[in-house]
Amino acid sequence: MTSTSLHAPEVDALPERIGKYRVLGRLGEGATSEVFLCHDEFLDRKVAVKRVRASALTDSQDARYHERFFAAEAALAGRLEHPNVVQIFDAVSDPHAPYIVMEYVEGSTLRPFCRADQLQPLELIVELGFKCAMALGYVFRQGLVHRDVKPANILA
Repeated sequence: MTSTSLHAPEVDALPERIGKYRVLGRLGEGATSEVFLCHDEFLDRKVAVKRVRASALTDSQDARYHERFFAAEAALAGRLEHPNVVQIFDAVSDPHAPYIVMEYVEGSTLRPFCRADQLQPLELIVELGFKCAMALGYVFRQGLVHRDVKPANILA
């Protein structure tokens, strides 16, 4: 077994479509899911589609976790309305390839700015911290705990 198979998430070929959404590119990936930039042809807009990896669905323990996680996120579709929270437009609970369709927000995450040579001004960090606190407070009041707050999941 190579070190790649132990630590790096699998990178699948870019799909042509996910459901009715045409895939334009890959936005990000993690151990259990991947996010694609897609085009919603019906509404003529870009969307972000988060798809659970097939490998995460084959392990029975992981599959149960992802089923509950997906149900929780899907239940929020159309309910979250906050200027600092990405909107969830749709959720498709396909047993082989569940996915969530979200608002696409251009920009980058905070991840690149966590290096000592890329730090942002203190005023900007305080503003981003305040916006994160407001967003997390809002989603908590809606009955959701984010569980994965990290620089790679926060848009700058």
